[in-house]
This record gives sequence, structure tokens and C-alpha cells, in this order.
Amino acid sequence: MDNGYMQLAVQQALRGGPATYQNPQVGAVLVKDGRVISQGYHAHFGGDHAEVACLKGATPEQARGATLYVTLEPCSHYGKTPPCSHRVAEAGIKKVVIGQLDPHPVVAGRGRDYLRQHGVDVQVLEPSAAVLALNRHYNWFYQHERPWITLKMAQTLDGKLNAVTGERSRLTNAAANADSQRLRATFHAILVGERTLTTDDPQLTVRTQALAHPPVRLVVLNRSDAAVGHRLVTDGLAPTWLLCRQASPRDTQLEQSGSDVHVVIGDWTPQAISTFCHQHGWQSLLVEGGSQLHAQFVQAGLVEEWLSYVVPTVFGGQALPAARDTTYAATPMTFTAPQVTNLAGNLRIQAYRQGVV
Repeated sequence: MDNGYMQLAVQQALRGGPATYQNPQVGAVLVKDGRVISQGYHAHFGGDHAEVACLKGATPEQARGATLYVTLEPCSHYGKTPPCSHRVAEAGIKKVVIGQLDPHPVVAGRGRDYLRQHGVDVQVLEPSAAVLALNRHYNWFYQHERPWITLKMAQTLDGKLNAVTGERSRLTNAAANADSQRLRATFHAILVGERTLTTDDPQLTVRTQALAHPPVRLVVLNRSDAAVGHRLVTDGLAPTWLLCRQASPRDTQLEQSGSDVHVVIGDWTPQAISTFCHQHGWQSLLVEGGSQLHAQFVQAGLVEEWLSYVVPTVFGGQALPAARDTTYAATPMTFTAPQVTNLAGNLRIQAYRQGVV
């Protein structure tokens, strides 16, 4: 029955969704005498962890001698909340079944060890695909010390992004657009290049749901002048970071605009951007465009996931192709078999780099 109870815990964890922000999605189930006593999940960043939420649904007598199933190792440190491992041991839980050890360096087995040292029987399962999928970005970030990077685009059947250079081609239908919004909500940062900014004037926001911590917006520019007047620096809907290669007199003006705009000067290679995200604790980066920026990340080998929305249109000719940069030689990458979803006639094609999952 361990797998069945763990699956219940996974279903609880999924209720947290993007609201957990930099914390992992975690679910817990309390079982006693073959009966589910209580269930709980981590509902939002800074709130009760799953184990505590679960224990609050049971009486002290029910908890004493029970078995707790939890998707991720209970924490053992003081952060926004007290240590869950302490609370579990104090409740008199007899056994804890853990779906996955926590890769965060402040936990990393310490919660498991604390429980065992305080008389709790602990079983760590081989992580199932469902458990690992709960916190793919979180796991990757702490295991590899850099964000999970996804390249995302909309393209025609012949792999083109825009029909005419310098003009935006609206490709995807309403179903694909809604799916793209859901995707954005699961990332900590969204990145575009200068050409995408000036051609599309994107907002890079999540318009289908309110988020306490919306994705930060990153733009790679030569100078901040190119961002003046664009919605990213005027709407104040989410923090915006202008990653500029050269300083400009506009830098101070933009930062003092009151719209949560930050200008950082540097040599913004894909590796530098990845490092910048890691320093800020952003566990995932969605690279939305354009073609040249996608090509740079491919050339750097910094791609964990590829996601294309393909529409039944052909542009042909000199239309802009995906991931194109003539300054680089071809850089082959191997991906797993793609997952294809039909979105009312548009296709969502998703694939992971070989060896990543």
C-alpha cells in the first residue's frame, strides 16, 4: 500500500502549484490502522509545510503511533517555519515514508537522520516519476547549481517564427495561448532578446491567474535605450531586469521610474545569464525568444527542455527560422521522444534533453 498512499500524497502536493514559489511542492498523508486519518499540502510560499498541515487535521491521539507518507524529506532547519522533522517526532509518529530526499543543502538527509535519532522508523522509497516531476526545477537547481532552462517558441510547419523580419507574426490559437500562460506560471524567470522586445513589445506576464510571485522579466540588450517606452519597463506588473552590454545615461532614469526596473551591465552570455539566475535563487528560466538567443543557448549546451507550439502554416522563403545564428557552427543536441499534444489544431511538442530525465 506504500505506493498507493504516496500517490495520494502526490495528488495533495499538486494542489500547491506555482504558489509554493521557491519552496517545493509537497504533499503528506497520515495513516493509522490501514485508514487515512488526514491529508495536507504546502499551500503557499511561507505557509505551513505539508507535514504540519497534515498533522493539524488529526488529533494528538490519532497522530501518535501513525505512519506519515510525505513526498519530500521533512525539513530540519529553521526558515520561514520551524523544522517539520521536529514537529513530526514530537507528535509521536511511529513511521515516516519519504518519497524523495531533499536536494537542498540545508536539508540533504538531515531531516531523515533527525527522525531516526529520535526513534522514528524512516523508509526512503526509490523516487517515482510522479514524485520527481513535482519539483523538477527545484531538484535540478540544487543538484546542478543552475536554473532549469527551457526554450519555448511558436513556429510554422516549416520551422519559421516570423514571415517578415522586424514584424511580429501572430501564430498560435487561443488554446495554445492559454497553455503558454500556464507554462509561464511555473517558471521563476522569463528571458527575451532585444529584437523580440522591439518587434513584439511583450509583457511576459501571466494573465490567466494572480501570482504572489510572478516570473521576473529579463531582457538582453546592447543599451537600455532600446527598452524606453516599452511595456516591460512601464507597466509595473512584475520586476524587470535589463541585462545590458553597455552603460547608458538612460540607466538611472529607468531604475528610478518606480516600475521595479533594474539595469545590470555585463557580458551577457548564456552562461552568465544562468549564473545570474542562480545568484538570485531563480530556479527556472523560460527563454521565449528570439531565434538568435535560442541559438546561443543551444550552442552553449544550456537547454534542458524544448517546447514548440506548431501551427498548420507554411511561410517558406526568407522567413525567420527557429534557433538561427549564422556566427555559430551547427551544434547537435539529442532529445527524448517528444510528447505531442493537440491544442485545437495547434500542436504542443515537448522534449527533454537526453539524460536529463
